[in-house]
Amino acid sequence: MGTEWPGDERRKAKTDVLTVSNASDKPEASLQILNNPEPVKPTAPEPTRAAPLAAGTPLVTGTLSSAITGSDALETPLPAEEGWQRTIRTWTGGLISPKPGPQELARRTTLASIRRVYPRPVTVTVAQPAGGSGKTSISVALASTIGNTSDHAVLAMDNNETMGTLGVRTRSNGSKLTIIDLLDALEELKNEHTRSGDVQYFTRPQGDNRFAVLASDEDPDRMQMLTRETLNELLEVVQRFWNVIVLDTGNNTRAENWLAGIERSDQLVFPVEMNDKSVVSVLRTIEQLQAMSQLSGNDHYAALCRHAVLVISPGSHRRSVAPERRKELRTMLEQALGEEATFLPVPYEPALDTNGLIDWQLATDESVRAFEKVAATVSEGMHHAAVRAESTKRNKKEN
Repeated sequence: MGTEWPGDERRKAKTDVLTVSNASDKPEASLQILNNPEPVKPTAPEPTRAAPLAAGTPLVTGTLSSAITGSDALETPLPAEEGWQRTIRTWTGGLISPKPGPQELARRTTLASIRRVYPRPVTVTVAQPAGGSGKTSISVALASTIGNTSDHAVLAMDNNETMGTLGVRTRSNGSKLTIIDLLDALEELKNEHTRSGDVQYFTRPQGDNRFAVLASDEDPDRMQMLTRETLNELLEVVQRFWNVIVLDTGNNTRAENWLAGIERSDQLVFPVEMNDKSVVSVLRTIEQLQAMSQLSGNDHYAALCRHAVLVISPGSHRRSVAPERRKELRTMLEQALGEEATFLPVPYEPALDTNGLIDWQLATDESVRAFEKVAATVSEGMHHAAVRAESTKRNKKEN
């Protein structure tokens, strides 16, 4: 019997590979028989690479998701928290949940205005040269309203070149430090390593009222150190840690620190009672600021007047003015300020009409709602002013 089995020749033919070398590479061609050659690996195709995107080209256009994100469904009001709507929702355990009423929706819009984000720290000046006009009371009410209804860090600062009353009308919480003590430590606090607590040490926190006070010194001679230059330096430091500054001013509109505060202000607030003394004082301030713009060519001062917020207080119930005279005085103010100014009345508030401490937690609901509208208008004005200033700054850099 032979040693060759059927099929051997076919298997042998499959395992023998005849390789012919390239004649152009070698002078002589040769034939090689390889028994068990290396398997040939398939070559993967080159991946198709996307063309590079131009700078600034968005990776996501948002056209698919905008059908949801741009819909009113995301703006569905939260359940009612006020009025009979809340009562019904509470009694039924949420089975019946009426929509919030128009007053509650309006208040939510007001609070949203107070909570708006600013492009930089902002400053509001409460100015009224007439003594006893309620500057400190309005400053405290405004600072507390913004602090209580937003996440803003609020500092009420006594910008009085003599001896202001902000430190007297608010809680000291054991601190006797003043704006002059902060001024004495200013050079060290300008350091880039300064921490929030290093500066807060000189202020007086107001607890549940959610703002801090930087009080004036009890020595009028020391307060004379508050000049245009020093106030600007103080603001540069405190605005690193507080993004809303409320300046409670003195009575001298020619003082350096008063003028410096006006220069740094984004919004001007005039507390006013509709009587001759209070209105004349405001009119004189308006005349001064308008003249400053004319003489300097800087529209900032006149713009503060055009966009001013007048907080109309009834004052003490012991004083009264005939309705006809009140109307005449208001007309004078409207003509002096123009159509863009805002007049906001606030009710008589016993918590403010006191020579002692002011605790905004004791204010009536009517006053709280009224000052929410004041704070919303002030916040809107500060936001617009800051946006305009930042836009002007960018344009100057580009040019």
